[in-house]
Amino acid sequence: MTTRLDPIDMAACRALLKGGSRTFNAASKVLPRRVAEPAIALYAFCRLADDAVDLGDDRASAVARLRDRLDRAYQRLPMDRAADRLFAEIVAKFCIPRELPEALLEGLAWDAEVRRYETLQDLTAYAARVAGAVGAMMTLIMGRRAPPIDARPRGRGGAMEVSNNSRAVGGDAPAGRG
Repeated sequence: MTTRLDPIDMAACRALLKGGSRTFNAASKVLPRRVAEPAIALYAFCRLADDAVDLGDDRASAVARLRDRLDRAYQRLPMDRAADRLFAEIVAKFCIPRELPEALLEGLAWDAEVRRYETLQDLTAYAARVAGAVGAMMTLIMGRRAPPIDARPRGRGGAMEVSNNSRAVGGDAPAGRG
């Protein structure tokens, strides 16, 4: 599926990821263009969502605003932001089920509550929401829809999130982020 996204919005999303998601930015350079552009759009929306909760003063309000942004994207009436406009396009073009970004927002709501994960099962449930949902959306962008394939990105995404949390503890804990 060839996807041509607005070049000005794409440039804004690339700039966002270059500064705030260096690892994904580097990885996106090796993806084929048909995957890279929608992946960048998806990741920019997710990055802004995560930052809205992690870096905002009123985390609960940030989650409510994110739910509104998601509603608008699925109604094809996105907020006037590059990431929101492109996200609305890719959810339509790739038939991304709403429950996937909803799972991400649920995980971000848990961040807003400053939940602590006492067990590996608790952490895995969180990781399935924040990273697993993104992994599943990436799978759809890559053109895979079979159920056995959809389950694997959640596991890989969850594993990446556990690894990311372990790596980030030194920076996140002092800032009050779980």
